[in-house]
Amino acid sequence: MKMSVIRHVLQAGIYTNLMKSVMKPCVEITMEGKKEQEVRITMWKRIRKTAVILLCIACLLAGKSEYTVWAKTEEPMDCFSGDVTVLKPENNGYAMQVTVENSGADFTGTVQVVFAGADYVNTAYSTKITLPAQGKKQFAINVSGAAVDTESGICAIHFLDEEENVLQSIELEDLFGRAATELSVGVLSENYDGLDFMEADGEYIDFHNIYYPLKLSELSGDALKDKLDGYYFLIIDQFDVSSLSGEDIEAVQDWVKAGGWLMIGTGAYAKQTLSGFDRDFMDVSVLSVSEPGEENYLSDHALNGYYDYYYDRDEDYYYLFNDEGIDFTNMAVADLDYNRSGQRSFYDSSDYPAMLADVGDGSVMILYFSLGEEELRKLGSYTVLSMYEKLISESLSYRYDIYSEWDYVNEEAISLIDSLGTDVNFTGLKIMIAVYVVLVGPILYLILRRAKKREWYWICAPVLGLIFIAGVYILGRDVRVSDAMIYSVTAQRVDGNRKNTYFLAYHSGTDPWTVRLDGKYEMAGPGYPGWNGYYYGGNYSTDEYKYIVDNDADGLLAGIKPEENFESGFFYAEGGTESRGAITCENLEYIRRGKMKGTVTNETDCDMAYMAVWFEDNVIVFSDVKAGEAIDLDGDSGNTRRVYEDTTDNGARSMMNRMLDIYSYSSNPKYDQADMAALLVGMGIAENENSENPAGTKRAIVIGVTEDYDRVTAGRCGGLSYGCLYTFAEMEGGGQQKDSGFNPHAFF
Repeated sequence: MKMSVIRHVLQAGIYTNLMKSVMKPCVEITMEGKKEQEVRITMWKRIRKTAVILLCIACLLAGKSEYTVWAKTEEPMDCFSGDVTVLKPENNGYAMQVTVENSGADFTGTVQVVFAGADYVNTAYSTKITLPAQGKKQFAINVSGAAVDTESGICAIHFLDEEENVLQSIELEDLFGRAATELSVGVLSENYDGLDFMEADGEYIDFHNIYYPLKLSELSGDALKDKLDGYYFLIIDQFDVSSLSGEDIEAVQDWVKAGGWLMIGTGAYAKQTLSGFDRDFMDVSVLSVSEPGEENYLSDHALNGYYDYYYDRDEDYYYLFNDEGIDFTNMAVADLDYNRSGQRSFYDSSDYPAMLADVGDGSVMILYFSLGEEELRKLGSYTVLSMYEKLISESLSYRYDIYSEWDYVNEEAISLIDSLGTDVNFTGLKIMIAVYVVLVGPILYLILRRAKKREWYWICAPVLGLIFIAGVYILGRDVRVSDAMIYSVTAQRVDGNRKNTYFLAYHSGTDPWTVRLDGKYEMAGPGYPGWNGYYYGGNYSTDEYKYIVDNDADGLLAGIKPEENFESGFFYAEGGTESRGAITCENLEYIRRGKMKGTVTNETDCDMAYMAVWFEDNVIVFSDVKAGEAIDLDGDSGNTRRVYEDTTDNGARSMMNRMLDIYSYSSNPKYDQADMAALLVGMGIAENENSENPAGTKRAIVIGVTEDYDRVTAGRCGGLSYGCLYTFAEMEGGGQQKDSGFNPHAFF
């Protein structure tokens, strides 16, 4: 009996000690008394409430955003009217005019034009305006080519109040079918009536996927500078240019440099039509003029033709004219001398009896005969249209091909730059998390136990949590994307005044965001419509959009409405710039496939990370070409600066796959992948400008890439910016290229 009692007592004692060790805080609270327990419970509730409030405040501070939320009002108005008109294709997009009217109360807000773009990606162009009651306003917007679907021509005008609520929407269709009804052609000639065949019998010309008839208008020589605006083409034939005032001649030259297309007839009137122009605009002189009935320069070429080494076949000069039965001996033909001062690079066309040159953003075609010759009335509309198309294709303002696979390559290359340039260091956060886990776990408990303050655990744990949140917020600055990330490549002809920029941009969060572009940009929008847009058309709804382009007094802003965190947008922007010096080329010669000779000197103000020479299918890349430094193309093939050489004839994507590790994380140890990707983007832009390698000139592309170039944005942002400066240089040797010309009739 005693042993049994003792055993039960011992068991009870063991159980009691076990319970104390497991639930000691609860036992101690019970022993402290009911009153003290109530006080502590009340204190704990207050601590929990305070902690929750502090956590909410921290979350609000961490997630604070200045983004605008786009919302729609439930009560639309019906007091606005509006329309959008395509004025003309311009550079790599379209110049458009927006007209809005208000029959209601005074309006201050935003007019937003949403274009249903290709590949189901829409773009919104927004302009803030003040429109008084019964008022009407017109303003212009410049839209990138990838932002619109020229087949459907669908867009909508949204009127938004100052809180960005949609007050009214106007749906528009067939925008490009309703575009300017004709391409205007100004004519300076004493024989205006004899040029009526240059309207191509009313046939339509395909111009950036818009079809226009041509309309001739006679111009007088008085106050010409006030009449050129609005004309696409200017024909000068049987007219004495020197009779114009100096101001009017300068106006013609400026009009061409701004993107105009000038066609000049010569023949028996060559001295009159070529006189008066500045030498740096057109340094051409007349050597002789043949009489009708005589063999001449053109008849000799048309009779003998030439052998095209590139295509390995015989070709005819001026085949379109030959097919029309044109006999060049029936006309007075001028023998012209050009390029004497080296200021303007004219070349002889093999398809057209003319010489051509790009001048500024425009171009010039000088025919060897007068357009008033009776023989030319044999020309059919197809050949007449092709002459205009050839002139158009020579200009920098039309060199962009919206179906070029370079768009795809540009996006892939800049995405590679982004992936290589995004180096996030999580070391600090990892250490912070490890310290927090250890502190809140055993260390805090042991410290409080030793101090006999274990009941404070419920206070110390939330406090440490708040300290941890603050630490994560501070240490996470290097990880958190607080500013937009912009990865850009800007390319310009080294001595030119225009720049083209492709850039990839993204931001954290899913709220709409924009960044302000540099003030020199005049147009922005999506940079790539996607392959679906090429083959299957675009989106036919304007309810939503992804790309945002805002226009205000300070310039342009560009951004997106993301559907997921860190969603990116791929943009194109274009604007003015200044000359960056020169890239000079001496004695360039093509020896054989994969081998070139000559010297290239970097006379720009930039150190080039890499510099490439690209001729026909041959590419050679050199590294680290400092400003003022020259490179020898025929240098030792083992030279470590000669980092890449290849022969390519399978297009842009094939070149990309050979130059870049685009689909892997491997790296070519001979060159930096990001720098080479930027160089490839610049090569694509230069190639679009040099889309034809004119017969007789055989131009090579010489291009360099530099890091930390002018940023595309004017505001604060992260990322990288590259610049590509290029020029074109004549190359001796090599196969003769076929001057096929631009032929949009292939789409009919």
